Amino acid sequence: MTLRRQQRRVLLGLAGALVVATVAYLVARSSSADGDAVATAGTLPALTTTTTADAATATTTRPPRSTTTAAPVTEAAPSTTVAPPPSTSAARPAAPQARATTAPAGPSPTGPAYRSSISPVTAEDLGASWNPDIPACARPEELRLLTVSHWGYDGEVHEGRIVVHARYAEAIVEVFRKVFEARFPIERMVPVAAYGGDDGASMRDNNTSGFNCRYVAGTTRVSEHALGQAIDVNPLHNPYVKGGAVDPPEGARWADRTLGEPGMITAGDAVVRAFAEAGWTWGGTWRSGQDHQHFSAGGR
Repeated sequence: MTLRRQQRRVLLGLAGALVVATVAYLVARSSSADGDAVATAGTLPALTTTTTADAATATTTRPPRSTTTAAPVTEAAPSTTVAPPPSTSAARPAAPQARATTAPAGPSPTGPAYRSSISPVTAEDLGASWNPDIPACARPEELRLLTVSHWGYDGEVHEGRIVVHARYAEAIVEVFRKVFEARFPIERMVPVAAYGGDDGASMRDNNTSGFNCRYVAGTTRVSEHALGQAIDVNPLHNPYVKGGAVDPPEGARWADRTLGEPGMITAGDAVVRAFAEAGWTWGGTWRSGQDHQHFSAGGR
């Protein structure tokens, strides 16, 4: 072996030893660097972001997991529900309440309520006012008893009763309603049966009546009262007048129609108008003798 070869082997050996030493040094440095990195990792800020000017992305290091178990605070998303406006009920004026009033002394402006009823009658109810021996008279089943409110001569409201034919019952209830609203006074109103069917006695008592199975005075012709389609109102104060004759005779004082006393009927007053609206005529307009008490459907 020549000297040159020996020198080359020596150099190669030194180079190999140097490589081995270098590798060992680098390994030792690497281990030391990793230890330092681990030791210093806990001191990093909770969140570090590094942005390069040339890059469009960022590298983020997450914070270490906390040993505290409390849940992280989460900011609630804004509500999409619109809260209703504050109630204005308190600001609204309260609905007006009905005020109690004290009625003035005497009748109220509107007065007491008018009351009425219609009911069937029997032969027993009609008593002496029905005569089965006069076949032209209305039969009991064709008649009705009306119970109606009326003002009395005493200024009070009373309950009157009168019998008429069924076909006129509702119309006559309406007639007496108008008479009541006009406050026209009626002294008395009961079926003529209370007088034993005696028309004269009923008239003298100033009783307002309807049905009575009888003839027209001095004739054999049945009266419209016998048909249930005639009514006499306050007959004493509204007598039948023909020449110097007055019926009832006790009503002679009221043959003077200018007296204007309560209960007297005059042309165009509330009573005449009420019956006229029902289609009934007033005997006060008759040419031959004026029957101021009498109203009828047949005009006689």
